[in-house]
Amino acid sequence: MQETNRTFKVIIIILSILLIGSSAFLFVSLEEIKQKDASIAAMSDELTSQKQKNSQLESNISNLKANLSRTEVLLKNETQTRQKLQADLINLTMVAKGDYWVIGVDENDIGHVIPLEVIIKDGNGKLFLDVATILVDESMQSSAQTAIRVARELTRTDLMNKDIQIIIKSPLQEQKLTISGGSAGGAVTIAAIAAMRGIEPRQDVLMTGTINEDHSIGQIGAARAKGIAARENGAKLFLVPPGQKGEVGDIGIEVMEVRTIEEAVRYAI
Repeated sequence: MQETNRTFKVIIIILSILLIGSSAFLFVSLEEIKQKDASIAAMSDELTSQKQKNSQLESNISNLKANLSRTEVLLKNETQTRQKLQADLINLTMVAKGDYWVIGVDENDIGHVIPLEVIIKDGNGKLFLDVATILVDESMQSSAQTAIRVARELTRTDLMNKDIQIIIKSPLQEQKLTISGGSAGGAVTIAAIAAMRGIEPRQDVLMTGTINEDHSIGQIGAARAKGIAARENGAKLFLVPPGQKGEVGDIGIEVMEVRTIEEAVRYAI
C-alpha cells in the first residue's frame, strides 16, 4: 500500500513538473507572439508612413515636371521674342546681308547644316559674333575676323563706318552642335563677300574649310559627315580643302577641292 502511495506521489510530482513546464513554455510563446504582433504592427505603421511619403514624393515630382514644362515654354517664347526684337533692330540699321550655310557636327559626329547670316549695318567698324546656340572653340573669333578681313580685301570695301554681325544659330530643337577649329571660316568669308557685293551666294553649293590670312583654305575634321549633311540639305556641289576630297568619298554629289577663297567664290557666288 505504501509502495502504491509512493508511486502515486511520484506520478503527481512528475505531472506537476510537466504542467509547470508547459505553462512556462506557453507563457514564453505568448510573449513571443505578442512581441511579433507588436513588431508586425510597427512594420505596418512604417509601411503606411512610407506609402504616404512616396505619395507625397510622387506629387512633388509631378509638380516639378509641370513647372519644368511651363518654364521650357516660357524660355522658348522668350527666346523667340528676343530673336524677333533683335531681327527688328537689325533691319532698322541694316545696309546689306549675306545668307549662307555652315556645317557643324553633333555629339554623335553627325553633320548638320546651320543657317549663317553676315549682316553689314551702320556703325563704327566693330565685329559682333552671335553663336549663342552653337558650341565653338576659341579659334572661332579669330577665324571670323580673318574672314571679314579677307572679304574686305577681295571686294575692296571700306567698312570704317560699318559694323559686321555674324549670326550662326541652330534651330531650337537641334542643340549641342559644334563648330571647331575655325572650320566655318571659308563659309563666313563667302557670305561676307556676297553681302559686300550685294548678291546672294548659291544655295546649292556648300563648302567647309578654314580661312587663312593669305586667302588659302585650310583643312577641317569630319569631312565626310559634313559632306553628307550638305547633300541632304540639297547641295549639288561640295567644296572642300585641298587633300580632303578622298576623305569625303562618294556621297552622291560632286566634291571639289579648292585651294583659295578666290577659287571657292567662282563656284559659290
